[in-house]
Amino acid sequence: MYSLKNNSLLYLKLALPLFLLFVVIYGGANWFNSLREDHFHLYFQRELVIPFIPEMILVYLSIQLLFILPVVHCSSLDMTILAKRMAIAIILAGIIFVIFPTQPGFLRQDTTGSFQWLFATLYSLDKEHNLFPSLHITLSTLVIIAILKNVNSLLRFIYLAWLLALYLSVLLVHQHHIPDIIAGLILTYICA
Repeated sequence: MYSLKNNSLLYLKLALPLFLLFVVIYGGANWFNSLREDHFHLYFQRELVIPFIPEMILVYLSIQLLFILPVVHCSSLDMTILAKRMAIAIILAGIIFVIFPTQPGFLRQDTTGSFQWLFATLYSLDKEHNLFPSLHITLSTLVIIAILKNVNSLLRFIYLAWLLALYLSVLLVHQHHIPDIIAGLILTYICA
C-alpha cells in the first residue's frame, strides 16, 4: 500500500495538466473536424447490427472511477510513468484525429428514461469525429496495465473484467466501432 496522502497530491499535480491536455487536443480536434466536410467511415457494415443498450452508459462512464485507481495501487514513479504514457497517447491520438476525421456508422440515439440526461450530456460534450483510435480504450488500458502488477489475483480478475466491460460498452452505446478499438489497443502498445 502506498502513502495515500502523498499519492493524492501527486495525482492532482499530474491529473490537472493531463485533463487540460485532453480538453485542448481532444476538444480542439473534435471542433476542427466538425468544420470539415469530408470524414472517413472506418467501420464494417456488419457492425451496424450491434444493439444499442442504454444501460451500458454506466459502464462507459465508469472510466472516470477507473482513473482514480492509481492513487491506491501505484507508486509515485508508476503514476508519473502512467501520466507520461497518457500524455503521449493523447497527443498521438490528436494527430490521428486530424489526419483521419471520422463519422460513425451508428446514428446517435434519442434516448428516453433514466439515462436520457447522461446521453444528452455525453452528446453535447463529445462530437462524432474523434473515433479512431478510441482514447476510451487506450487510456483505460494504460491505467489497468499500470495497476495490475500491484494487486492480488482477485483484484486483477475484477479489474480485467471491468476493462473488458469497458471495451464492450463503447460498442453497445454506439460510441465506437471495432476498428477504433483495435487502433486504441495498438496505440496502447505504442505508448506502453
